[in-house]
Amino acid sequence: MSISLNNISHSYGQQKALIDVDLQLQAGEIVALLGPSGCGKTTLLRLIAGLEPLQQGDISIAGLAMAVASEGLQTPPEKRGIGMMFQDYALFPHMTVGKNLEYGLAKHHDVDERRAWLQQAMDKMGLKDMWDRYPHTLSGGQQQRVALLRALAPKPCIMLLDEPFSALDEHLRQQVREDTLDLLKSIGASAVMVTHDPLEALFMADKVVVMDHGHIVQQGAPHEIYASPASAFVAALFGPSNQFELQVVEQGLVTPFGNIKQHQLADDTNCKVIVRAKDVRLHQLEAPGLVAAEVISVHPMGNETHFRLRLPGAQQVFQARVRDHWQAQAGATVWVEVPNDAAFVFAA
Repeated sequence: MSISLNNISHSYGQQKALIDVDLQLQAGEIVALLGPSGCGKTTLLRLIAGLEPLQQGDISIAGLAMAVASEGLQTPPEKRGIGMMFQDYALFPHMTVGKNLEYGLAKHHDVDERRAWLQQAMDKMGLKDMWDRYPHTLSGGQQQRVALLRALAPKPCIMLLDEPFSALDEHLRQQVREDTLDLLKSIGASAVMVTHDPLEALFMADKVVVMDHGHIVQQGAPHEIYASPASAFVAALFGPSNQFELQVVEQGLVTPFGNIKQHQLADDTNCKVIVRAKDVRLHQLEAPGLVAAEVISVHPMGNETHFRLRLPGAQQVFQARVRDHWQAQAGATVWVEVPNDAAFVFAA
């Protein structure tokens, strides 16, 4: 089902958590709320769920008003048709997996059909023969999947997920993400997911909503957010990056990496330039147009290598990530290149 949020503002005392937020979620769409801690993501999720009283604005689900601040309307959480999965999973420790899963089915009109669905979903998600086990006997990934199925068991029209994978190790996190995405898509559920992990947002979502200090600063398809960031803040979210504060001179920028041409900003404009570490190209041999740099440190990271570099005339240390498995040592000289289209330029 669709969700419509209009002119939402919310405060905790003097602290403004959300400021004039508008957001539309289409039926069957998965939306990721992305941003640093304290930016308002979880507050927005709790307002959708009805766990916080709405202070300003209105919230509709499938065209029906759920909360209207000006009219004092506040539909209780249990009447919004929403399933919510919390960060700590919130499984009942004294109940078996089966009892946890059936907890929300007491008032369901077709309990037998939902029980059969649960059994099939458990098999699909690697939880076969765990119906009679207790949560403390399960791994973190198994508990996460039980929590997800418990939220989905009553057949909610919308799923809300608050940092659902943060407690899992990296390898398990990827597998559980895939299982969760497959399950949400298979039942056609709309979902809103809170995350501070940019790669998780890109992987899971149909639409990424970037938040900062209570505002939505950009929203769009994952490839749009990644390739066409609207601000330096958004550009720097996706992995290690190098940042410069420069002034436009003759439609160009003189950076420690070399000259970068640009045409969107007028001369003498103060600007901020973001170059992602993965876009810095390193060469082992000198060539025209390349800039020499001293290697400060080299860190192999499996399928890529992370370099920390010092460039001529630059005080700060810069970063590069390359796919090649170099054997460069600290103190060695490499040559740096940054393509024009790899630099994101914004007015300061």
